[in-house]
Amino acid sequence: RRAFAMAEDKDKLIRLVQQGALPRADGFLPPGLPGHDPDFLGLPFDPEAAVKLISQSQYGDASGLPPITFTTSGRGGELSDFVGALVQEWRQNLGVEVVVRQLEPETYFYLIKEEKDEMFDTGWIADYPDPQNFLDVLFHSDSKANDSSYSNPEFDALLERARTEQDEDTRMKMYQQAEGMLIHDGVMIPLWFGKDYLLVNPRVRDYVRTPQGTPLLKQVTLQVP
Repeated sequence: RRAFAMAEDKDKLIRLVQQGALPRADGFLPPGLPGHDPDFLGLPFDPEAAVKLISQSQYGDASGLPPITFTTSGRGGELSDFVGALVQEWRQNLGVEVVVRQLEPETYFYLIKEEKDEMFDTGWIADYPDPQNFLDVLFHSDSKANDSSYSNPEFDALLERARTEQDEDTRMKMYQQAEGMLIHDGVMIPLWFGKDYLLVNPRVRDYVRTPQGTPLLKQVTLQVP
């Protein structure tokens, strides 16, 4: 899992697929969210180390890997630029051929838990600005939203302690530790964080958009010409 993560050049993907418009994600907690660590580096892009990880595994080299299928949404047509770029990176940097299987977009997120293959793509938007709504909701063993099926008793215990920790600094450090465990285990490969662009008329004053995207309209005023 770490080998596949370290074989993806995120900066290249963002430049080619997203026209450089989005910030790279090295972890799961986005900027502006409590617990986000701007110095967190995650796993580096290192194809040589990635190949070495596979050589040290039970498979020996890429040719010894079992068939790998990537599940994504689509209607059976051409692959999106995003999926095509991912597959090309694994082919070029690991020597691994990854087959892509598409599920109907309308039912993709309803079926992914039962129908996913070795890998799949997904995204997440938090319901409230707290790391619990990322790490606990998406990766705790008992969470219904844990589509990755990740299960780690040590990780679960850390999250459960963080739920009731009263000291905010200690609580955030616990979530940062949990985030590091996820990255080390190669559970998912964070690629980029979403970013919205907003145009505001110069006549609109005191418009503030919160990290959740909800504007504070009660303090907004409109300048009369």
